Amino acid sequence: MKKLQLHDLHKKFEAQFMDVRGWTIPAVYTSVENELKAAKNHVALLDRSYLGKIIAKGSDALDLLNRISTNDMNELILGTTCDTVFCTPKGRIIDYAKVLRYDENLLLISSYIDNNHLIEWINRFIILEDTELNDGSSSFLWLTLIGPEARNFIQKLSGQEIVPQDETIWIKHGGIEFPALLNLNFMVPAYNFCLPVTEGKEIFNWLAQQIKQFDGVLMGDNAFQIMRVESGMPDWGTELTEEFNPHEARLLKAVSFTKGCYTGQEVIARLDTYDKVQKYLMVVQLSEHIFAEPPFDIFYDTEKIGKLTSYAFDPVSKKSIGLGYVKKNLTVADFNINLDVVVNGKNVSANLKIPYNMKTM
Repeated sequence: MKKLQLHDLHKKFEAQFMDVRGWTIPAVYTSVENELKAAKNHVALLDRSYLGKIIAKGSDALDLLNRISTNDMNELILGTTCDTVFCTPKGRIIDYAKVLRYDENLLLISSYIDNNHLIEWINRFIILEDTELNDGSSSFLWLTLIGPEARNFIQKLSGQEIVPQDETIWIKHGGIEFPALLNLNFMVPAYNFCLPVTEGKEIFNWLAQQIKQFDGVLMGDNAFQIMRVESGMPDWGTELTEEFNPHEARLLKAVSFTKGCYTGQEVIARLDTYDKVQKYLMVVQLSEHIFAEPPFDIFYDTEKIGKLTSYAFDPVSKKSIGLGYVKKNLTVADFNINLDVVVNGKNVSANLKIPYNMKTM
């Protein structure tokens, strides 16, 4: 199992660890309940450095990425990020990534823990372009700050007045300057920090101390997965696969319909123009705690209308929450109709809600 660059620091903070997809990562520090309460009412800090990272170098790197993914990156300036989706020619999802511009290079942060699939995909398009891809996973930390007090916390550290629309806020600590990058994937305000490992160790330790002033805590993956599902945030391997397209996954904030051609553009544009999307990602509220792993079929009466792809039980609210792809006609509003999720032959009643981050668009 691979260990995070901050593994020893997490041990110092008394993390309990779990093995996930080849990585040993913090599962919990204090308790899932305590960490959820902090994330929903105050602020919590999470180390997500297990996500794959790719360094893209060369004079043609930005143009190449712009030609083979969904978003318009022509205006991407130093210290800023944008979300983009890499798709097959049929518009199916290869990866949903964040692209950060730093120095003369670009850093891609994958939604998956392994970047090999994305490196191999991008390399297919490099012919004569001046572009080189390198594994950056061991060179950078990727931290996430999440909670209602996140903006106030960033404002205190930066000494700047911040409005919700500010996408990049620079923070100085000692001789280190780094950006806080707005993250709109969650039901509460959130920011990402991308830091070189050497500097990042000092910064993580500093942030872990500073959040205490806001009743903040460190958060492990158990609490994070609950926040992810409740927020309607798709994950690689469950909601982000070649089975689905950006329309269905509600990733249109990462899609430009004006920049011109890119891989998968024709299909994605046609789905939009002719209103041909068949299903959408929804939050599924179940009536009881289930003790099995998705996927599970979702039914309305006797009609199969979708598939549950992720599931989490919130020990604070005592709610069972899932994510699933559901037929379009049931996804235009929060429907309080009786559905059934079939779990190992048992019908569990459920209803649907639009993911939180779609309600704020």
